[in-house]
Amino acid sequence: MNKAYIIDAARTPIVRAGKEFSRVGADHLLAQVINTLLERTGISPAQVDHVFAGNAAGPGGNIARVSALASVLPNTVGATSIDAQCASGLDAIAAGARMIRCGEAHVVVAGGVESVSTAPWRVEKQSSVVDPPRLYSRARFTPAPDPDPDMGVAAEAIAQSKAITQERQDEFALRSHRRALRAQSAGLFADELVSIGTSSGRIASDACPRSGLTLRKLAALKPAFVPGGTVTAGNSCPINDGAAAVILVSGQMRRALKANFALRYLASAHGACDPEILGMAAVPAYRKLISLLPSATASGTPLIEFNEAFAVQALACLDELGIPEQNVNLNGGALALGHPYGASGAILTTRLFWQSQQAQVDGQQAIALMAAAGGTGSALAFESTLHLDFNDC
Repeated sequence: MNKAYIIDAARTPIVRAGKEFSRVGADHLLAQVINTLLERTGISPAQVDHVFAGNAAGPGGNIARVSALASVLPNTVGATSIDAQCASGLDAIAAGARMIRCGEAHVVVAGGVESVSTAPWRVEKQSSVVDPPRLYSRARFTPAPDPDPDMGVAAEAIAQSKAITQERQDEFALRSHRRALRAQSAGLFADELVSIGTSSGRIASDACPRSGLTLRKLAALKPAFVPGGTVTAGNSCPINDGAAAVILVSGQMRRALKANFALRYLASAHGACDPEILGMAAVPAYRKLISLLPSATASGTPLIEFNEAFAVQALACLDELGIPEQNVNLNGGALALGHPYGASGAILTTRLFWQSQQAQVDGQQAIALMAAAGGTGSALAFESTLHLDFNDC
């Protein structure tokens, strides 16, 4: 098979829904990222073969195509949208990598976008025309009449079954904020961020990390989903808007562009679990992914980005996998930075790209992990490469 490489990755700042991007549509957010990536890599818009984009809560239709048309790409570039809920952006990147590996493309833009702020209301069609309409927040994740718990309720179920205390959840959340703030202060996000113009000016930095957060403040928060529970607003992710994308290329295109540093796509995997504990689905996905990877030892410690929808969900999965919690999300995770659903998998990948680029370790593995609504999980593995391979396909 051909090899697929990520040669650049970028994202918008992540902001709270209803705030900075309240009047910026999903297509505009993603289009700005696409334009920036093409300009930075020197790839002509006409060279792009396809666009894949994940989206979970948006307007429906083909947001990938709308975003492509809103960008500098010509209208001859095809586009495909993916809705795997929180795993959408990660699955979009996997789809793009497979397209290149199969020899069907040389350049693919892949990522995800979420604009909760501009997503339309959802109205349930009633059985009688005289009944009033009923708004609902999301589609079902299981077939009726199976249990279909909300995310927070499912997180609370994990906390109870795994005996994970609020104190431990709060400590994990505080670490996420402190790491994100440290990364911001050190300028570690500078290369991955694309500023977005709004009616109030350009937004150039993430809005959610909290500098004044303490364990005492977190402990004082009340349960957010279940009376007497341990999952609070402080150890849960906020609701956000944002977009991210990567440029995937073949070995032939990488050589033509002289892109020395890249992340080589190794494998992707999916897993599933009981929807009532949907956050645990990252566990079977990771285990399957590891079984697909080469047995040779990679250089250095793997970089791991795990989406922090809830502190308890991340902790439970990491415990079961035997991964030290301190070893993931080195620059903070979604608890601090935010979780724009359909974009989050692409955001994880963007972070892996830039962390690997900053580390400059040849052959270092980089792994992204997600759990999603309905009890599904996705995992992707990459390997850093610092030099062009002239024997590459």
